[in-house]
Amino acid sequence: MLHYNINPEYKSLIKEFRDIKTWFHKEGTTIYKIRNEIKIIEIDRLRLCVKSFGRPNIINKFVYAWLRKSKAQRSFINSEKLLKLGIETPEPIAWLEFRDRFGFITHSYYISLYQEHAFTFEGVFGKDLAAREDIIRDFAHYAWEQLHLKGVEHLDLGQGNILVRPHAERWHFSLVDTNRMRFNRKKLRRRGFVNLRRLGGSPIEMSMLANYYAEAKNKNPFWGIIQLSFYKLRFQTLRSLRKAITKPFIYLLPAH
Repeated sequence: MLHYNINPEYKSLIKEFRDIKTWFHKEGTTIYKIRNEIKIIEIDRLRLCVKSFGRPNIINKFVYAWLRKSKAQRSFINSEKLLKLGIETPEPIAWLEFRDRFGFITHSYYISLYQEHAFTFEGVFGKDLAAREDIIRDFAHYAWEQLHLKGVEHLDLGQGNILVRPHAERWHFSLVDTNRMRFNRKKLRRRGFVNLRRLGGSPIEMSMLANYYAEAKNKNPFWGIIQLSFYKLRFQTLRSLRKAITKPFIYLLPAH
């Protein structure tokens, strides 16, 4: 059974979307494929970014059936919220879910317009890029002024989820992979550094980021460097510990 929601401006595409299981694996160009697969596909002269989510494990099957919206739904809803706040993200087109007779998701997709960009933030850290410091500075101001000051927390704010493109005065940024987000997070005005902990720059690059972020907040740069260093070290330590604990049990959860 198909469940979906489509942006009213693109309702003419619903016929094609209904057959997505048929054409997704045949059409387009894959740009990412690990747990999920992302493809660039052209339909009716529109360049679309189509994300096929991997099938949930046995626990999440029950969660998405009755307790929580799917990743596809949340991607669509959160992208709409971002745009309403004036925060760039690729325009959401539709989400689609196929469920079996028990209500469990078998296939799910999120579709957005493809957004042109120069590179992701992965092309900034550790790269011999002339504008590297300018990009880091502009992103630090963006993180404070456009995200944290507005109470927006992207829970997967890693390099691959930040699109970067040049602009006349400042570098511009756009967020993708929006299924895990929080809004109205007033405490981010005090603890915004914690949301930058997933970024994987060198110690010098992270210090640069912390310095410019503190500058955007009119705070002490040295204290900013200490805070970001602490949150990043804590994040890395807890992640390593979690992997060590869960590794013996990971094989108990089927991939599909």
